Amino acid sequence: MKRLLFVIALLIFALSLVVAPAAAQDAPTGTWLGTWPYVAPGTHHLNSYASGGLNDNLGVVYRSYVELPPAFYMWATNEYMPLLAESWGFVDDNTAYEYTIKEGALWSDGSPVTSQDVIDTFTLGHILNWTQWNSLTSVEAVDERTVRFNFTEGGASLNMERLILKEYVTASANYGELAAQAREVIDSGAASDSAEWQAVGTALAEFRPETLIASGPYTYALSDVGEAFMTLHWQPNSVFSDSVQFGDIKLWAGETEASTPLVLSGDVAHATNVFPPATMQAFADAGINLVSMPLGYGPVLLFNLTVAPFDNVLVRQAMAYAINREQNALLTNGLGATGTVYMAGILDGQAETLLSQETLDSLNRYEYNLEMAASLMEQAGYTLNADGKWADASGATISVEYTFPADFADFSAAARDATAQLNDFGFDISERALPWQESRDAVRAGDFQLSVWSWGAASPFAYGHFNNPLRRWTSATLPADQPGIGIDLSAMEVNGETIDLNSMILHVSDGLDAAEQMANADTLAKLINENMWYIPLNMELSVQPMNTTYISGLPDQSDPIWQNPSGVDIGTIWLVLNGTLAPTEAAQ
Repeated sequence: MKRLLFVIALLIFALSLVVAPAAAQDAPTGTWLGTWPYVAPGTHHLNSYASGGLNDNLGVVYRSYVELPPAFYMWATNEYMPLLAESWGFVDDNTAYEYTIKEGALWSDGSPVTSQDVIDTFTLGHILNWTQWNSLTSVEAVDERTVRFNFTEGGASLNMERLILKEYVTASANYGELAAQAREVIDSGAASDSAEWQAVGTALAEFRPETLIASGPYTYALSDVGEAFMTLHWQPNSVFSDSVQFGDIKLWAGETEASTPLVLSGDVAHATNVFPPATMQAFADAGINLVSMPLGYGPVLLFNLTVAPFDNVLVRQAMAYAINREQNALLTNGLGATGTVYMAGILDGQAETLLSQETLDSLNRYEYNLEMAASLMEQAGYTLNADGKWADASGATISVEYTFPADFADFSAAARDATAQLNDFGFDISERALPWQESRDAVRAGDFQLSVWSWGAASPFAYGHFNNPLRRWTSATLPADQPGIGIDLSAMEVNGETIDLNSMILHVSDGLDAAEQMANADTLAKLINENMWYIPLNMELSVQPMNTTYISGLPDQSDPIWQNPSGVDIGTIWLVLNGTLAPTEAAQ
């Protein structure tokens, strides 16, 4: 009898090993030493949809470790790799798109990730007027793990595929009640500017979850956020919990100025900041490995288009001629930046694939030419006064302010050089450095004259490029009380004709016909090139320190993973999740 009981006990023990959940495994050891300009304690919160929440606190580099999107895009091979989803694709007649969540995918609270989580995520996105809803009629469950995205007529496109597969999925356990309220409002037929619709949006923005429920292998609580650094902790229930090699992710607070000494001291092993050439040389001299990758954007000179004289296209064109963009690039990021060539709203590296050769040949490249700039200023009604300043008929000079984010070394340098060059040309511009959040908010509020932010996008589709900065800083995406750069994209007066530029941008990458997409992009590129609603100053290369004293498994610079732009599809996301990168003994 005792022998029988012993055998039964052994069988029970063996069975427990076979069916043991992921939660039984041991946490990995070692710490990833990174940096990110997260929101400080007190205003820091865990809402995935609101300012001050996960987008600000983790950004495109770290949010995927907490809330998984369905897939990760490999630029070198033009393919998606599975994250939260195990399969995806268009249905046979291209009227919808489907993806299936990985079997066994769990949230950090142990509950399964289901179709309802995805549906609730996109329902709240509908309230927030996500771009995807310009091409969607509904999102529905096919089964517990498969979701169908139904398109408007002609709404299927490779760009929509990317927008679906890149969207982080949030937990219904936190957001389900708000999603139910949103569905009720949407199903009632209420307009997006109705009081009911806006009330749900406000409730969502003000919601403060007590717990961050994660699908990724890391999570954190507000108690993990300090003034100097915050820490993400491994959690056992993710589909990537058994592959990641780091037990914690420690993120030091701040931008370039704060992270530079931390990189040199070894407190930070990887930083995504933009560093000036002298700093990068100091890193190299210290034996710190540097990895180069496309940044996927560059600094842009933004106009408040309601402020004279920037409401005059001739003045904007003159300014484009008056700025030596190669000089601006050198001062922005040394050899890690190049002056913009095509001036058409698409980063040069992709303009040659997204635009026709005929259009590329026709574009005004605004090559540095002070004589042409002066001629345009004279056509606009300005003359140089005795002080060498451009003055209008009343004698008023162009005395304006150029605001820029003080904590972004690259944008600050680009703005200061543009200011110096334009003042040498005859403007009277003063500089105003602000914390980056204030600089951003000033643009949103229209409380600026000239400013700097980003242009272009780390996207293989024209939509992403044209969207930034035009839609990003206008009423097309901003709340009604935030005028941004001051134009109504849906009713633009161009060459005596009213056009819906917002719709043109939204649908530029529609469909699956590459020739049609190129023709749409050609039209937009010519409009931007002619009207210079903004001046794309340069494009940046991201050169990032990755200290192999603390990080092992780093692929060689020739590895295709480094073709991924750092601005959205940074390769470290894939390398950390699949366990390629691991801590050395020094990081234990």
